Amino acid sequence: MSSGTPQPERARDDALTFHGLHTRIQELSGQSIYAKAGQAEKWSFRVGIAAAAVGLICGLFLDRWIPERVLLLVALACLVVEIGGFLLGGFLTLRREYRQYFQPRLSHALEMDSEFLQWQDVIAELRAYPRADREQRLRYVSIRQARMVDRMGLMYGGLQRLGPFPLLVALYLQFRNWHWGDWTGVFDIGWAGVILIFAMVMLYLVGWILIAQRTRLDTYVSLLEASLQEPTK
Repeated sequence: MSSGTPQPERARDDALTFHGLHTRIQELSGQSIYAKAGQAEKWSFRVGIAAAAVGLICGLFLDRWIPERVLLLVALACLVVEIGGFLLGGFLTLRREYRQYFQPRLSHALEMDSEFLQWQDVIAELRAYPRADREQRLRYVSIRQARMVDRMGLMYGGLQRLGPFPLLVALYLQFRNWHWGDWTGVFDIGWAGVILIFAMVMLYLVGWILIAQRTRLDTYVSLLEASLQEPTK
């Protein structure tokens, strides 16, 4: 079969490919008008998360081998480190991005200006490729986009427009009679309920992945369509 089936030709290094377009878009997604998080900010959150994990593990699994006094001291120390790490990280994040919280409209306008310039740069780069290649890529990705929309409509219907709302409603109906401290009631469900909840969560996770892929297809279509339009002088 391998000898009788013709192998697809490998794309040239200077040819237009979706892989190259994806790489270019990923480079732009990492750019922002705001400064990136520094090492102190990143490690503050990491230390806070690590302290919370250590405190939970010690309190839930090590109470049989470690005395309660020692566990209490460890838990208090982890709590202090956790709160301090999150407070420091939150302060550094707020200092770095305070403009988008205190001046959201101005920040949004500045972000749109920056993204518009990046959008123009990508379109200019696409126009350097032959028009026939761009038209073929556009027809192909448009067909993929239409098929994905149809398949997602069959699986999710109009629920994809509601976001996580149906999942929150289902969780509310499951735990509406639960009270704090009644931990046995949280897991008081049958196997049918476990399977349904697991299937619902997995369905939503897969749905979000498909939505991200469809959003990227929409970006490809928009860029290729804009590159085919003649620039006005």
